[in-house]
Amino acid sequence: MLLLALLLQAAPAEPPALLPPLHGGPQYMTCPVGGEQFAAWQPSMYSTYGERPDGRPYSYLHFPFPPPECPSNKLIAFDTFSKAETQKLAGLITTAEYKRLIEADTTYYRAYWLATALGRPKPQALGLLLSAIWQVSPGELAGEGDNKGDPRLGRYQDTFISKVGALDAAIAAKDKMWLQARAANAARQMRQFGKAERLRRQAEETLARTDEKQGWDIYLSKLRNVIKRGDASLEPLDMIPRQEVASACIRLKALNAFDRGICGEPEIAAKIAELREMQAKRRDAKK
Repeated sequence: MLLLALLLQAAPAEPPALLPPLHGGPQYMTCPVGGEQFAAWQPSMYSTYGERPDGRPYSYLHFPFPPPECPSNKLIAFDTFSKAETQKLAGLITTAEYKRLIEADTTYYRAYWLATALGRPKPQALGLLLSAIWQVSPGELAGEGDNKGDPRLGRYQDTFISKVGALDAAIAAKDKMWLQARAANAARQMRQFGKAERLRRQAEETLARTDEKQGWDIYLSKLRNVIKRGDASLEPLDMIPRQEVASACIRLKALNAFDRGICGEPEIAAKIAELREMQAKRRDAKK
């Protein structure tokens, strides 16, 4: 919800708003610092069908959506800002640290850094950091494998786990729970299975203090099984939507016994064969 709020900031009266394509496109906005006008991409119509254990949705659009970035000063306009925040941002983006982040880190990591520096609520800041993790994780869409060895992934995950572990009692249980759950998954992906299980149990304990489960009890139960078998994959086959399993089987570099069992199911095996045939036809068409 935050991301949609970020991208739906009011556009200036001049120049006239652009008409986006069906699923999204550029819309004019004004940079909070400096007043520069620029076109930022925003979504219009889209849908999702489940998500990976790290929270990144499956969709025909690429997640996370690009946050508005002022072209000249490189400010990430991740939200609307008060007058006091705008004044503080003007100083933050001129610091040597922010200039270093422009060169070394992703847009969402910069958004996380700015949100933290502004004193924004920790769940909001950590939500931006989670999006930064998605940015440097291998993607499920074709052509997104270039990030597989991105060294920033481990650093971002370590930061996320550390910050979640330091959350105080003032954080609402519903926010602490989902952050603990995602931190448990991050630790699992880093093969820190003992830490992952501790965080998962903490999330279960926190969930017990909330009024609505919203499927988190199922998520944490599935995560327990994945941790127990020592699965550090991005897409454990029993934690992703059924319609994504065949594609995930193809993406897996090496199948363990558990994966072979699922990928060998008649329905999944038939879908794998169908997908491989489609891939072969596309390759032939390019020749």
